[in-house]
Amino acid sequence: MIHRAYSLSSTTEAFSAECAKLRSIFSRLDYPMSFIDSAIKKFLFLNSSANEAERNNDDSSTVRFSLPFKDQVAANAVRKQLRDLSHKIGPTLQPVFVSKKLGQDLRPKEIKPSIVNKQCVVYNFSCDLCDADYVGYTARHLHQRIAEHKNSAIGRHFLEAHGNNNLLRESQFTVLRKCQGKFDCLVFEMLFIKKLKPNLNIQTDSIRAKLFV
Repeated sequence: MIHRAYSLSSTTEAFSAECAKLRSIFSRLDYPMSFIDSAIKKFLFLNSSANEAERNNDDSSTVRFSLPFKDQVAANAVRKQLRDLSHKIGPTLQPVFVSKKLGQDLRPKEIKPSIVNKQCVVYNFSCDLCDADYVGYTARHLHQRIAEHKNSAIGRHFLEAHGNNNLLRESQFTVLRKCQGKFDCLVFEMLFIKKLKPNLNIQTDSIRAKLFV
């Protein structure tokens, strides 16, 4: 059910809402909340691994396009037809089914002038000297995390690429999403990394390294 919710969710908001519904349903069936959250975390872990494997493969021959979602039977039929067609013409045709009411692209929330006191957020760093960028999250105040980045991949970038790791400024950071808690942060961090593909993020910064902390 988690996989189906992820497949049918075209935005991070939709997937988060579906997870909330699943928690409600299974809690009413007397499943422990810890068991439910563990199942969702396991799915995210496996999905993160699969996404990394996909990035390591050349998928230039894959053609993706959006189709409106009608029902599961129709979606399965379309997938089968496109799979058969792919075998005949060469490129892999991969449909992405979008619910009409959820068919919105992943968008950062409105950026406010001051982010110093923001907390429990997913954020983006953009170097103003080159095209380097980074996506991360913090459950604390963002200004605390920004100060710590002097000794992270961001600080190393300034030192190695620009010869000075004291170039870090708050204006280089923007808030992508205000979250409800650490788990919410992890979900949205993973999805924004998948969407934006920031070049300073490394494996130790990924959701897999943080899921069970």
